[in-house]
Amino acid sequence: MTILETIRKDIPIPLYYQLKERILGQIESGELVEGDQVPSEQALSSRFELSRGTVRQALSELVAEGRLYRARGFGTFVGSSSKVEYGMAQRLTSLAEEMRERSQPFTSHLISRAVEPADKAVAARLHLAPGVDVIHLERVGRVDDEPVVVATTFLPFAPCAGVMAEDLTNSSLYEILEQHCGQRLSGATRTLEIAEATAQEASILGIAPGAPVHLMRTVAHLDDGSPIEYSKLRFCARRTRFVFQVRRL
Repeated sequence: MTILETIRKDIPIPLYYQLKERILGQIESGELVEGDQVPSEQALSSRFELSRGTVRQALSELVAEGRLYRARGFGTFVGSSSKVEYGMAQRLTSLAEEMRERSQPFTSHLISRAVEPADKAVAARLHLAPGVDVIHLERVGRVDDEPVVVATTFLPFAPCAGVMAEDLTNSSLYEILEQHCGQRLSGATRTLEIAEATAQEASILGIAPGAPVHLMRTVAHLDDGSPIEYSKLRFCARRTRFVFQVRRL
């Protein structure tokens, strides 16, 4: 990558911001395309006579915005310019329902489905005793036939046994729980954080091990407050963005 414009130190624009804009300009002009590697912090620091901290701030902001992504042991690369948007409105929908509402060409594939004893972590999330049977689902979601999310889901077996007989391909799990298992979902608690892709997740998503993923954890519950689903969704960070819809009370 070559940056034709220099970083000016005689103007009141922060140095990190100037560097960030230079890199962003090359991405938007097409000089840098998805998958291109950008120079290291050390190389950029030497090229522009900037501190490593200044360079790191510029790159970190571009990573946080999804324009770049880091692969541990490999370097920093240009991310996808087009992202799948996932809404974060204050209502409970499954990923399949969300994509359907957005008219996104979303498909899902079941990797595995099994009944197994709940370990302590899963049991705690579902308010079960350790060792009680749960349904364990592993699925991959694709948009435009490109994998964007790996979903791990746990359901208490007793009230959700009907899930074992349902075709989960391209289906909404929440609709199956409500229509075929008689479980009326009323809400959920969700958390969102950045994590690193495991080797298995990276293989499925087509990214490098250690590349950033958006990790969303969900505990969905019924009207009486009892948990009915615990899931972990790992979204490819360079292919997805989250849109938060809020309103003033």
